[in-house]
Amino acid sequence: MREIRPLSTEDLPELIRIRSIAFGPAGSYEEAVETLRPRIPTTLGSFEDGHLRSVATMSPFQAYVAGERVALGGLAGVATAPEARRRGHVAALLRAWFVRLHEDGVGWSGEFPFDPAFYARYGYQSVPNGRVLELAPRVFRTGVVADAEAMAPEDAATLAPLHGPFAQRFSFALTRDDGVRDDWTRITRPPWEKHKANVYRFDDAYVVFMVDGNVRPEVVVVRDFAYLSGAGRDAVLQFLAAFDGDFEKIRIHVPPGDSLLLDHGAWRSVRTPLLQVRVVDVVAALERLRAPVAATFTLRVQDDDCGWNDGAFAVELAPDGAEVRTLPDFVGDADAALHVRALAALLGQAAPPESLLGDGRAEGSLPALRTLASTTAGHPPFTANVDYY
Repeated sequence: MREIRPLSTEDLPELIRIRSIAFGPAGSYEEAVETLRPRIPTTLGSFEDGHLRSVATMSPFQAYVAGERVALGGLAGVATAPEARRRGHVAALLRAWFVRLHEDGVGWSGEFPFDPAFYARYGYQSVPNGRVLELAPRVFRTGVVADAEAMAPEDAATLAPLHGPFAQRFSFALTRDDGVRDDWTRITRPPWEKHKANVYRFDDAYVVFMVDGNVRPEVVVVRDFAYLSGAGRDAVLQFLAAFDGDFEKIRIHVPPGDSLLLDHGAWRSVRTPLLQVRVVDVVAALERLRAPVAATFTLRVQDDDCGWNDGAFAVELAPDGAEVRTLPDFVGDADAALHVRALAALLGQAAPPESLLGDGRAEGSLPALRTLASTTAGHPPFTANVDYY
């Protein structure tokens, strides 16, 4: 008999066993307890005849979507005991989490998949997330030399006022002030690193970097950066260019649209965290959006896992906000219709309306779909590598 319930501290030994098989040992048993105990309140377990068989964590993040702060369920730590795989445990856990997010009024969930096809079955859609590039330091030269102030890693939290406006330009960027991911020591010294990162601040920018000594030749790894102006960005890049002659490569995760990505992405990309997002509540997700031009239309969404999404909606979009209502008695053709994954692709700038209509992922009114797409235009998806969850 299967039971889905939150974990308790009594489940820690089995949680550690299952995760150590799925992800590899995380140091000593004591270290595993220290790492996993804080996740207990946000982890559901699937039990079979009283034995823990599968787990899934959903962290209550705050993120920006189209410039607005929204709640985001960050799916992570999904693991199943090898003796219990392919029995539907993960599917049951995900659906249980979707119900909880819906009841809490959360519109979005995100995750970084081991296999995008696996989570696509449950409504998650891959979206652009910039690229990780490895470039020679000379590529970063801008000619703009600015004063760089070395900071103690423990003072990195003072960089939050620079991170906020930078992150607000992107959708699904974490706010880092939600009580979950607001510990900046994770940026300056991630749990798996023995040494702290280097932190430098400029007038309106900062950069956090480390040297990866596990590869030869060694690589400078930019863990995090932000800037509030073009001059700030130039200062950061020129600072990195100063490593020319000492290191052959600098690794940096840049957002969509960045000129480094446009000029070098095709040839100098390395493995980049693949971001997938899901609309877990159509009403909650759409009501936080704004459109530059007012429009009213009906929208039909297909969702096999979230019954509250599976149906028709009356959508009113305007520059000052949105109103979205379910239409339980609606019959006939809606102005536009699409699967919940296609809705995420549209809002996540993974596919324009013309592509969705052209390949059959959407049907109906092109103007209605264009209006929906306009609500997130100018805010491309980007979750910095350091915020991987």
